[in-house]
Amino acid sequence: MKHFKKKLGLIAKLLLVVLLLGFLTKKGLLSLSELHKIFDHPTLLALVILGTTINTVIGISRWQILLKAQGIQLDWLKTARLNLIGGFFNLALPGAVSGDLVKAFYIAREFPGKRGHVFGSILFDRIVGVAGLVIVATVAMVMGYGPLHEHHVFQAVQGFVLLAFSGMVAFFGLIFFVPDSLDPVTGILRRASSRVRQAGSLLRIYEGVRNYHSHRSMVASSLALSCVIHAVAASSCMIFFRVLDGAAIDPWGIFVVVPLGLLVTAVPVAPAGVGTGHAAFSWLFLLLGSSAGANIFSLLVVFQLFVGAIGGWVYLRYRAEIPNQLEAQDSL
Repeated sequence: MKHFKKKLGLIAKLLLVVLLLGFLTKKGLLSLSELHKIFDHPTLLALVILGTTINTVIGISRWQILLKAQGIQLDWLKTARLNLIGGFFNLALPGAVSGDLVKAFYIAREFPGKRGHVFGSILFDRIVGVAGLVIVATVAMVMGYGPLHEHHVFQAVQGFVLLAFSGMVAFFGLIFFVPDSLDPVTGILRRASSRVRQAGSLLRIYEGVRNYHSHRSMVASSLALSCVIHAVAASSCMIFFRVLDGAAIDPWGIFVVVPLGLLVTAVPVAPAGVGTGHAAFSWLFLLLGSSAGANIFSLLVVFQLFVGAIGGWVYLRYRAEIPNQLEAQDSL
């Protein structure tokens, strides 16, 4: 029954993606034939490729910093290899956390006594990534947001961004300034673990997250790197907008809507946020007066797939190096 429900959930997600893409295509908001235009601008294409490369390198470095804070020492090339493999599985398997589980599997096997710390670093990497999105959107909103303030739904968008920023501040305040003995989440999980076995795993992962309490400078560095990643992604979207639309647009507006659109893709519906990301970008760019949002997101997905393909090649090489006796344990 559990396996059947899992398959049913996957079918429902795929159906939602198909319906969203069909709706956007019918409304003229999504046209795959438009995507080739980026190749007519080799200089802009080179800038996007450079930005994608920079973001990949920064993402690897960010995770290495978070691993180091957990006492897990990996050289940069090995961290890069695992991070690329994780990116490949995020695209190849249903669910946005698939690649995270693969990364955790390989590292936890090398550091069996730090399983909770490994999962803690991966979860915190996700949290820092989302926090970077919120920071970029908040700063852009403070600096200026173009025609957004003229739209009747802007108050809701503004409220969401401010609510997300407040939640982010509250979370990091809990991690950094509340002692372990007074942390309410730790208390709840400890009580739950005495009754439910699975809660013990959640407690160990949360304790891994709590470990960053004494590594504030590393967390600050990771947050800064996240902001750079999302600023570069928004800049790439600005290039895509110039190619696909060409109309004048306030850059701060893009730096507001792109992080919000990427937040939607964090919901594990389909690999690379296909469908939900298209719908979110389409709606958000309509607030800026542009109908190119879905196509802009399609170009983002194309470059994600390129990086994912590199991760697949790395995985095939890495898998071949795993000793036979450990290979039998690989259930993924």
